[in-house]
Amino acid sequence: MSAVAVLLSALSIASSAACAAISWKHPAQVARATGGDLMSLARSLRALPGEARLAELARRSPPESWERRLALEVMAAADPRAKIAAANELLAEIEQRLDAGAGWPRAAARLSALAALLLATLSYLAQAGPSVIALVLGAGGAGAIASAAAGRAGRAAAARGREAIDALVRVALESLDDADSAGRADSAGNVDGAGGSGRPSGSPRRSRRAPR
Repeated sequence: MSAVAVLLSALSIASSAACAAISWKHPAQVARATGGDLMSLARSLRALPGEARLAELARRSPPESWERRLALEVMAAADPRAKIAAANELLAEIEQRLDAGAGWPRAAARLSALAALLLATLSYLAQAGPSVIALVLGAGGAGAIASAAAGRAGRAAAARGREAIDALVRVALESLDDADSAGRADSAGNVDGAGGSGRPSGSPRRSRRAPR
């Protein structure tokens, strides 16, 4: 095998491996977005009184985790409106984390396929032989398949993450929903508006998003 053939083969393998490695960073990033099994945590918190759930969430969550920050920042907020605002801000943040890098696998799959076609063309022009062309195309195809698999894994992990976050927020902040409902009832019954305190504008938005 000539030096050119070796070089083209090595470039094809390296580019395919790089594309696959970049693609699999997305599922790993999604897995690190939260600190643990939020579904199990939500189920265990459900057995506690509503007013005790945030404190218990903070106690059970790993330091610096998103769910611990949620508990601490909501508890530190001064009133229900501020608590809901704090929760919404953190929900927007976790949504960005789940979405970050979502386009990497698709782009990497295309890049791997295009690189394989380019290197196969160069191999043909350099008369590197059919075995080298087959190796180049095979490596590129493997990189594209691995990247596509990473994309599917990332979307599935993000969907599971959103479902778990939704369940945790619903359980941990149930007392805010109750306070919001009570505030609405009080506001509706207060015809002249006297004594009506500034109630929250609504419950914290959930992190729901249909998988692509």
